[in-house]
Parts: sequence; C-alpha cells; structure tokens
Amino acid sequence: MTPLQIEHLSVRYGDIVALDDVCLTVGTGEIVALVGPSGSGKSTLAAAAMDLLPVEAIEQGVVRIEGTDIRTLPEKQLEALRGGRVGIVFQEPATALNPALTIGRQIGEVLELHGSLTHAEVATEVDRLLAEVGLHLSAKRFPHTLSGGQRQRVAIGMAIAASPPLLLADEPTASLDPVAQAELAALLQSLVRDRGMGLLLVTHDLTLAHRIADRIVALDQGRLSEQAPIEAAPPPREPGRAGDPLLVLDRVTRIYPAKRGPVAALTDVSLSLARGETLAVIGASGSGKSTLARLALGLDRPDDGRVTIGGQGWASARGADLRAMRRQVQAVFQDPAASFDPRQTVERIVAEPLHLLGSISAAERKGKVGEALAQVGLPADAAARLPQAFSGGQRQRIAIARALILKPELILFDEALSALDPALREEVIALLLRLQADLRLTYLFIAHDMDLVRRMADRVLVLREGRAVACGRVAEVFDGPADPYLAAMLA
Repeated sequence: MTPLQIEHLSVRYGDIVALDDVCLTVGTGEIVALVGPSGSGKSTLAAAAMDLLPVEAIEQGVVRIEGTDIRTLPEKQLEALRGGRVGIVFQEPATALNPALTIGRQIGEVLELHGSLTHAEVATEVDRLLAEVGLHLSAKRFPHTLSGGQRQRVAIGMAIAASPPLLLADEPTASLDPVAQAELAALLQSLVRDRGMGLLLVTHDLTLAHRIADRIVALDQGRLSEQAPIEAAPPPREPGRAGDPLLVLDRVTRIYPAKRGPVAALTDVSLSLARGETLAVIGASGSGKSTLARLALGLDRPDDGRVTIGGQGWASARGADLRAMRRQVQAVFQDPAASFDPRQTVERIVAEPLHLLGSISAAERKGKVGEALAQVGLPADAAARLPQAFSGGQRQRIAIARALILKPELILFDEALSALDPALREEVIALLLRLQADLRLTYLFIAHDMDLVRRMADRVLVLREGRAVACGRVAEVFDGPADPYLAAMLA
C-alpha cells in the first residue's frame, strides 16, 4: 500500500492560504524532498500528514496513510498512528529527546506503546535499533553525553522503532557539521531501501535533496510544483581591514570531568580576533566549537590559558568591569524559538539585555527597542506581538535586534543561519554585512556551512578533537587543504 497520499488539500488560516489544492504521493521505498521558502506551507503539509491541523482550517482534501483516510479516525487510533504508522524526525534532537531519560528508555517507550514485547525483548530490540542506526554504545547513556550527530541517530532509532511505513524528517541534518550531514543522509537512504519505508524529507538544503531524493517537489505560497531550482552559490566575501585585537584566546585548555576520566574539550588553542573582522570556527560535532563559544562569552573558564576581551580577562573581571565586558559581547543562537519565552512580547525579548545598563525609564527602553528593530528591518509595531506570530527569518531578525540593543563590539553567531531557507539566508547575510559595515561590528561565527564561511568570514579556524588544525585566510585554508580531516569536511 502507498505510505502517503495527499489529494487536493487546501488549508486556510483566516485570510492566509497555507495550501492550495495540493496533491502529493510518497511511495514505498521512495524519498520525496519537499523544499520551499519560509512560509511556503511546508510545515502545514507535514502537520497534515499527522492530522495535526485545526479542523476549521481544512477547506477540502484527503490525507491517506496506507489507504486509510486519517481524518476519519477517532483520536485513540490517531495516537497509535503517530509514532506507530508515521515516524517523525525533528530538526533539533536536543529538544526532541528527554534529557532526564536514558536513550534506551526513550526508544523502549516507543516499543512499549506500539508493540507487545516483554521487558527483556524490549531491551534486546533497543540494542538492535541502536546498532541499525550506527550507534555502538550503551543504551544507558543520557542524551547530553552524545554529540549532535549521535543524538540525531537516537531520534531516528525512535522514529523507526515501530516499523512505520512512512517517515517524516523535518530538516534532519540542518544542525550538523558536513561530515555528520553526509553520514546521516546515507543512513536515511539505507533505512528507506532496507525497510521499504516512504520518506518525506522537508528541507531547504538543495544539495541534500539532490543527493538522496528520488523526487523533489517545491512549495511556493501554498502551491506545489515538481523539481526545485538549484540556487547559485553566493560570491566570497571581500576581505576587510581589521583593527587591533578584540577577542584573544591564549593557549587555552578546557578539561571536563567524566566517569571514565577527564575529557579535554580544548587543548592549547589560541586565536586573535581583530575589531571589524569576521572569524569562522568550524569542525565536526564534538570538536570543541561549543566550548570555545562558552569561553568567548565568559560563560565558562579555562583550566589553563587566558581569554580576554579588549585586553580585559574574563577570569579577573568583577562588578562593574564584568558588566561592562558583558555589554561588549552578545550572542545569536541557532534556533531563536528555543531562546525566546513564547509568553513574552517582542519588546520584552529584545529589551532583555538592558538590565546590564542599570535602571532606565520606560520611554528609554521603548526607544532602544524601536531603534534595534529598525536596524534589522522590522516595523515598530512588531514590538507588541508575540514571537510565534513571525516567520523563522523574522524571528532570527528579532534575535539579532536583541544582540544589537546594547551596542556591543562582538557578536557570536552559533549556527545562526543554518535553519533558514536559501532565500532567507541570503537576506540575513546581507543584513549582517550591512550592520558590520555601519556599526563596525566584530563577528565570531560557529558554523558548518562552508559556503557561508566563504561568504561571511575573513579568516577561519578549524578544530579537531579540541585542537586547532588550521587557521588563516579562508581561501588559503580551503583551497588545497593539507589536513585530511579538513579535506573530508570540504568534500
């Protein structure tokens, strides 16, 4: 039977047409990539496959899983369908997995809910599923002890545990480094082939879509068309003139305790980031990028070496000096939705860092928020709305406005553009380049997108297992890399 059939589906939210007479089929053993810009209807279509749309929003259409019209099923059967007949893999496994439960417990819960195995049989099946997704480790591990790529493999193991005929994957590789992306793409391909599942891959990564999909369909303003266009690669960044050093890491080592002995997250790493410059930091999952980011932001302290901002060390700063340093450095994270309180208005979210300035009046606060929103191209009336009223690209502009409100010198971007579709990514890149030129900002980019690094960065630092294996001008490092690890990432 056909895993997924969507026939003449039209969905409307008030005056907004989300889907307009959409027909889509995903066959057995087939991978269909669904691409399109933010707001095109991709999420609505994926939600329709799980019957998660409001009844009043559906104007017409039928959604069938293995021939069954799921809109006719009672709620109890729908609960069994979600996770049982339709497996789901989300973009960010850290938010999809429960940090308080072992990975074995979480996979086992799916088996218990959608099967009739004994306790011993569940434990055996969990180990088999972990091996099938390429994880040869203890089921007693917790999610936070795994790399991003390993967590996503656990999420895939949960999604396939009940042997569903249909798998939905929403940007499953967006938060991973290039090597992990390629490995996960190959895993998804092999699972579809070996298990005979259908896979609906929601993505904005056209390279991934062309690599693994049998068909590519594009959504634009709720209408579906075959074959997405291939986006042209953006031109490389023109090197700018840098000033004196702003951020310096001098022979920094950071060691974390672990049950099996100390783990060196960074070992003897040095870098110097000049005012007005953009430095990209790349490396595979577990290479030390996040530790370096925490040290740069003053959220962690090195075991050896020194981290300074404008000549002042984080370790020695106290009181007013520490607050002044924190005003100099701000951050923009990968998923703005996860870093916003959904109950707060945009005004409160953007104004959050203002406590570092001390007491200010309501009028001053409102004025600073309006100025920050204008800098990122958002209207003043956006301040009164909640973040869920905005698209992904607009939410990232709100996050940038929050980072700008203190007029910092250094902004750290932690995979801040990886969740955006190509058109929105280009818009945000143009915005960041303009802000850097106008405000003389310094950028530290934690990234895995090599095209983005070429587009944005003056220099690049390559980390491997906590050590710096290359550092220099982007063209010098990327063109003919001598290090085989870097060559594999670029490939």
